Amino acid sequence: MPNWEFFCFLWDDPVFNPPPNSWLGDSLDDEEFRAYRRHARLTALETLYVRIKALESEAAAWKEAAARGAWMWHQLIDNVPADVRERTLIEEQVNAMDTDFSFCEIIGLK
Repeated sequence: MPNWEFFCFLWDDPVFNPPPNSWLGDSLDDEEFRAYRRHARLTALETLYVRIKALESEAAAWKEAAARGAWMWHQLIDNVPADVRERTLIEEQVNAMDTDFSFCEIIGLK
């Protein structure tokens, strides 16, 4: 199955849209220029895909960290007295409403 985004990215390349196409201009007669432009576009596209993959990996790591925190909370909930749980939940809600409070800063993350 063709990757249509790829072909849209190179829509004006003579390899994918053969002449005669007057809207492509005269600059595409130069094979060196076409090769340079094709390389630049494909490099940009590859960089985009690498960045997307990195962001997907980062999102998966954050999801795992959140699940780890939830798992830990569920493990501790039966062993922590009810008054301590209630006080901690109230503090968490108050801190969440405070726009100047940062959970990351309080535990030392930037």
